[in-house]
Amino acid sequence: MPSRFQVEASQGAGFVELFFDLVFVFAVTQITGELAHDLTWSGLGHALVVFWLVWWAWTQFTWSLNEADTDHTVIRLLTLAATASAFFMALTVPLVTEIGGALFAVAYLIVRFIGLWLQRILASGDDAWAEAVRKWVLTSSLGLLAVIVSIFVPGETRMAVLAVAAGLDVIAAIRAGREEWRLLAAHFAERHALFVIIVLGESLIVAGATALDNELGSSDLVVTGLAVLITVGLWWTYFASAKDTCEEAMDGQPERRLGGYARDVYSFGHVPIIGGVIAFAAGLESGLLHGDEPLGPAGIAIGAGVALFVGGTGLVMLRAGTRIGWPRWVGFVVILGSIPFLTGLAPSPALILIAVVVLAVAVAEPRGAITVASQSR
Repeated sequence: MPSRFQVEASQGAGFVELFFDLVFVFAVTQITGELAHDLTWSGLGHALVVFWLVWWAWTQFTWSLNEADTDHTVIRLLTLAATASAFFMALTVPLVTEIGGALFAVAYLIVRFIGLWLQRILASGDDAWAEAVRKWVLTSSLGLLAVIVSIFVPGETRMAVLAVAAGLDVIAAIRAGREEWRLLAAHFAERHALFVIIVLGESLIVAGATALDNELGSSDLVVTGLAVLITVGLWWTYFASAKDTCEEAMDGQPERRLGGYARDVYSFGHVPIIGGVIAFAAGLESGLLHGDEPLGPAGIAIGAGVALFVGGTGLVMLRAGTRIGWPRWVGFVVILGSIPFLTGLAPSPALILIAVVVLAVAVAEPRGAITVASQSR
């Protein structure tokens, strides 16, 4: 029989979930700022590890709360406790390799443990689901153990241990995706779509705040306007086709394949999409700080970030069984190929180039052949 904490009918994202998301946007903002001020291979490596952990803590809750009654007092209290802990995790993002890194790890662990506990109590009335959760908890324990170890080691060693934890998370997710899960497609897709919206909005906040710091000169207005155009184009490339396509395909998955699909399209597949926005925002912040000088590494971040978003969205659509028209892949290749040239351009011409390509993809893609393949039921 269903758990007493389980929702009786399909639901939209609850207010407590949206509150939870806002704290994670703070974490994303912190990661963006750290990357913007250290656009080196070392800075990229640090950002990737921290982003993965933040993302993994968030995406676990999309599974944990998917069938939860978010109006139930117990569910709300547990989610709010995780939100409070996630705030301190976000707060200490810049301190991961310093003494504050221990607090980051402890806060992360609390969020993860609450998420796992939620999954256990929700699956308690369904033997197959409970078995899937039991195996997931067991395999996840290795990554969590690595995070515990990171509390007691210093500096760069801590970052290396956290990278190992991230790798163990991937292995655990691959194993868990083979099990039989209970997931509501509409709610699952909505949670990820809302996060995409929030993160895209965060990139505009970064651009606007940096332009204001520069006293909002005419060149800053131009660059900020171009950033808005690019963000609008990225929004369109996701929501005009990918969001509904992926949701419909998930709704058509048999239960034995549902976990693997949700993992591939959302938990794994949205990493380059969200990561791309972070890289784009970091490049914008760094580029705006240097005025009309050549972008340098900021150009790589901007180009790679947009390419990750456009290409990553295409990949999740392919995993959903979709045949995608040529405009998206042409746009992806053009953006990727332009990266070496972006480093030598000032922000305005570089963003004009990116904006033209992204908007061309947004306009042309619906005219291409986009067909959802039939799903096995």
